[in-house]
Amino acid sequence: MNEMDDAPTPDEEVMVVEGGIFDQLLAKIKSQGFRNQVFWSLGSILLALVVAAVIMLMGGYNPGAAFMWLAVGAISQMDQVLWYASPLILAGLSVALAFRCGLFNIGAEGQLYIGAMATALVAYLYSFPILLHPLLSLTVGVLAGAGWAFVPGLLKAYRGAHEVVTTMMLSYAAILFTSWLVGPNGPFWDGSMVPQTPRFYDSALLPLLFGDYIHFGFIIALLAVFGVDYLINRTVLGYELRAVGHNIDAAEYAGIDSKKKVVTALAISGGLSGLAGSTEIIGTYDRFIANWSAGIGWDGITVAVLGNNNPWGVLAGGIFFGALKAGGNTMQTLANVPVEMVKVIQGLVVLFVAAPRIISWLMKHAQENKEEAVIRPVNTLPRFLAAFFGLASVFLGLGTARTVLLTATPTFWVMVAVVVLLLVAVTSVLVFITEYSRDPRGSTILLIIAVGWLEAAIAFFVGGGGIELTSIIMAFIAFAFWLSMQLLRRNVIKEGAEQ
Repeated sequence: MNEMDDAPTPDEEVMVVEGGIFDQLLAKIKSQGFRNQVFWSLGSILLALVVAAVIMLMGGYNPGAAFMWLAVGAISQMDQVLWYASPLILAGLSVALAFRCGLFNIGAEGQLYIGAMATALVAYLYSFPILLHPLLSLTVGVLAGAGWAFVPGLLKAYRGAHEVVTTMMLSYAAILFTSWLVGPNGPFWDGSMVPQTPRFYDSALLPLLFGDYIHFGFIIALLAVFGVDYLINRTVLGYELRAVGHNIDAAEYAGIDSKKKVVTALAISGGLSGLAGSTEIIGTYDRFIANWSAGIGWDGITVAVLGNNNPWGVLAGGIFFGALKAGGNTMQTLANVPVEMVKVIQGLVVLFVAAPRIISWLMKHAQENKEEAVIRPVNTLPRFLAAFFGLASVFLGLGTARTVLLTATPTFWVMVAVVVLLLVAVTSVLVFITEYSRDPRGSTILLIIAVGWLEAAIAFFVGGGGIELTSIIMAFIAFAFWLSMQLLRRNVIKEGAEQ
């Protein structure tokens, strides 16, 4: 995880001292590291969506309609997007801050529950003025979350116990402990059929900002982004935490007490998780209910990974996952795609973020293609189109094979057509790889794809299914790309000979 940290370069350190805040922000956006991080994250999201589309096709769903309604649902329900995003941002900041100190706080979910439980007790047991009550409730929740993470910090620093094990164990302990507290045998049960506390005082609840969902917790999440960014990049403590995360031996040689910094980092991380639970419990709910969180703490790990452990990246990642959650409900209703597909997309995003070779390969060849486009724009455009034709061929191959299976009588030749279409879909991946990387073997694969599409059309026709127009059109397009690649190759050879 340390390789993903965006530690400031000497030039960036000078920028922090000399420039104003807006100059610093502009310089950060223009920096190559920022562009690489954006490309990395967007590339991971794009690859996740592509693979999710393939999964949808194999499951008999329409990925085009699914993604359309996913986007429409997110855009038309922005209050829900920000509502979902608020606790995810805080949980993501919690995990990201620990990462920057070289720690993996996998127990954000438990710290979130403990913080929410502590906040709930203040919210319903005590009555305070309307502004003071939520402030005190949130403060107690932050301290409770920090205390719950403080124990693994001590065990890590002074006994060498791995924080992954201790934070995870305490996470499950927190969930079960809070369930007992509000259960039938617990001291804070309200006596109803549901394991929950009595209702909070109205003075403790966070106000709504707009719509029916988004509450003041989103403002708190935004302030936390500014605060964590300032802590990490502009304070002595933040420098010491990053130093311990980069190289603990070098940090100790420089006089930094690494043990104290480990404990401090996990405590602050736990406090942020506790704040996530606190804002949600007095912002969305009016009482503590057992098992109320739908995995917010676990999703915070995903948000932190997508945001590359950068506070601003976490903000963007939280809003993106909030959009997935809000749009997922619309996708399920109008496109008939299970909302669980959102979890699949989240998992795929983490997979591709954690697979640096794939993104590095895309970034490397994207730069090479950009340079060649400046020198030889006529040669670059057909290759680029051929590469994306390969991607289109993957989806159309899978979709056509499914359509043939569902609509045609399963004769021998029809099954041959289906097998050929599946092989075409697999081989089309190679078309994208070779053309995107400017591999000369791509033209040969294009010819194979053209023949495959044509064979599928012939087999379908012989099998009595009629004329399969998609296969014929794709065969001609692939053949046209193959001819264009041959002409480009001859022109390149001719230019080389003339020089």
